Amino acid sequence: MKVSRLKTFALVIWMGILAAGVLLAVLVLNVNRLPAAPEENPQGLTPVPSPSHAFPTWTFTPARPIIYLPSATARPVSPTATQPSPTPITPFPTTAPQFYAVQDGDPLTGTYPAADELLDRRPVAVKITNFPRSVRAYQSGLSRADVAFEYYIEDGLTRFIAVFYGQDAERAGPVRSGRYFDEHIMRMYHSSLVFANADERVEKYLYESDLHSLLFIPRDDYCPPLCRDTNIKGYNNVFVNTAGVGPKLSDNSRQDLRLTNFGPLLRPENYPAIYKISNHYSIYSYNYWEYDPGLQLYRRYSDAGEASAFTVDEIYQPHIDHLTGEQLTTQNVVELIVPHNFNNEYDRADQVFNITLTGNGPAYIFREGRMILGDWLRDRLDQPILLIDDQGQPIALQPGVTFYQVINPASTISTGDEEIDFNFYTPLRHVTLTPTPIGYDPTPTPKKK
Repeated sequence: MKVSRLKTFALVIWMGILAAGVLLAVLVLNVNRLPAAPEENPQGLTPVPSPSHAFPTWTFTPARPIIYLPSATARPVSPTATQPSPTPITPFPTTAPQFYAVQDGDPLTGTYPAADELLDRRPVAVKITNFPRSVRAYQSGLSRADVAFEYYIEDGLTRFIAVFYGQDAERAGPVRSGRYFDEHIMRMYHSSLVFANADERVEKYLYESDLHSLLFIPRDDYCPPLCRDTNIKGYNNVFVNTAGVGPKLSDNSRQDLRLTNFGPLLRPENYPAIYKISNHYSIYSYNYWEYDPGLQLYRRYSDAGEASAFTVDEIYQPHIDHLTGEQLTTQNVVELIVPHNFNNEYDRADQVFNITLTGNGPAYIFREGRMILGDWLRDRLDQPILLIDDQGQPIALQPGVTFYQVINPASTISTGDEEIDFNFYTPLRHVTLTPTPIGYDPTPTPKKK
């Protein structure tokens, strides 16, 4: 009897183990049949290609995904003559209101000039250095410019070209060397170019062009207005009084410049709110523009020291114009995506670029804390670029100053909560076969102090 009960008990235990095993197998099979949990895919700055136009659509979250900027069509490497068209200026078709621009005002800002007679002359373009960083202690004049462009020059560094028309700067500088890109500014704004010489390739190209009479470099008979400040040691001590440039030119007549499109921001709720626009050119050169809603303008903050790595441990400080003692501000910030072509004719890997602002390319327009996607279009070589939407209609700027940040198409952008970062891709160097001329000695700009 005891043996029989023992067998029965063992059989019950065995059946229990078998049932548990079957149940476990069923559970495993059911789990395997369940749909996999979706991978985390935060909707960040995601481009949606359009069959008719390369405009992306954007959704913003606090995540910081990275995308590649749309590539622009490659341009010729060697600089090509960009002679202005002799045809008369024809109004660009537009239905956008222009009532924000004052009548007979400054066509580059849509506001009244400091004095009416300032418009009866050529604009003055000035190359203003940003490095070595020690020049920030006396860098002057940028806040008086109607428009300014910051672009990459070499070795991780950037430089400004500022256009003065509706205002003058009694002290603008330090004035530094020219680049191929400056030709585009001269032609678009019919301006003279104040610069402190250039790489011999660039200088030869400019002096052999039809712009040679408008080139303004340090010479005994050009001081004043272009003089050295002997209280500043070194070569970053050349400054210009922009009011004195015109009287030295053979032709300083009023120029026929079309009005930049200015107007109110219609339906701002249709555009993403962006309050901080960062530009990371390198570990040496980086900046951001922060929107001030009270003043309805953007304040600039620039690199105060070398970062430990690209976008890592950056140090910022307000960018001060020492002519006014105030922080640099602007009503509009425009990011221009422009091809950067390596232009080295010698057997050395120095950085000489031909940034070809011809044709068209993507543009990111920031005004009143909003971002508008569009294109820049250079429909006339002898007129300022247009900013247009995906229907080909002009995009209106807020009346006032416009700062253009020039970016390589191979760069990337990343987004956060009401902010956007443009991460510049430095074009690769390559060595060519042409021997370097005897005695050629480039003088790169120091990065530090």
